[in-house]
Amino acid sequence: MTRWLDATKMTLTVMIYLAASCFAAGQAASGTRHYFFLSDQRIITVELINEQKSILNYINLGDSFEIIQAPGLLILDAEGRPYHGHVFEVEDAAHPSDRFKVTELVQPDRFVGYNIWGNYRFQAAPEKVFLKVGSRIVELEPVSKSDFNLLASKIGNLDLVMENGKQMVLMAGFRQGYGTIYGSGAAEVQQIEIHFPDLEIVAPVHLQGAQPELPSSFAHLPDPVVVELSARVSRSGALSDIEVVNGIAPRLDQLARETARNTWRFLPAISKGKVADIQLTFNVVFRRGAPERPRR
Repeated sequence: MTRWLDATKMTLTVMIYLAASCFAAGQAASGTRHYFFLSDQRIITVELINEQKSILNYINLGDSFEIIQAPGLLILDAEGRPYHGHVFEVEDAAHPSDRFKVTELVQPDRFVGYNIWGNYRFQAAPEKVFLKVGSRIVELEPVSKSDFNLLASKIGNLDLVMENGKQMVLMAGFRQGYGTIYGSGAAEVQQIEIHFPDLEIVAPVHLQGAQPELPSSFAHLPDPVVVELSARVSRSGALSDIEVVNGIAPRLDQLARETARNTWRFLPAISKGKVADIQLTFNVVFRRGAPERPRR
């Protein structure tokens, strides 16, 4: 197995600010959404599960290797806002640092299935799903749950030993294609291509994190009450070496550090197409508790 480069060489520095509004913004998809693509070269399914996870199944029916990358999963909501996959989850990883990867090479006549973690906090209903496969862009077709289950049963009938992809899908019971595939630079997807990220440097994705409650003795402080921290985000997304960059008072600084250590979770950074360690600077914003009722 290829090992990552030495962590000290892969360490990057970026700065992100996560305020209270970031935690509440967006909404999960209303139930699982299903998308499907079928040709005599490939079969792709995408299921949008929740605000952090989607499921990709990919069958390469062609005679060449295909490269797919987790950030190549692009979802547009009903108002045209983009959302991306970030990393593939590696099941049964031998070490936490091997839990995520960015790129998958799919062999001919090979099936792969992955959880793709990312930020799917949709601000409007998800509508269109695209997957970048090498230099091509695949647009998947939305299907209902019942149709998806029917299509999945037909996929189970595929005979991957057959060399003729068209004959293979016909024998499995498929009578039509699903979705559309475009070459890079095609006029139909020029506005779509700008949404795919450059994988030279991609910041970590924030998954979850609590806001500490502001102690009543600090209620006089104006909003926002913010402690700026720095930490190392590992290739497994874990936080370590948490330090205060700009603090307010020892008690608040300690609360911010403990909250980040115990509740904040990230997906790792991407550097040159691989997951990487990174030094991150971020804000912990305190929330105010409910005002006390006057005593009678």
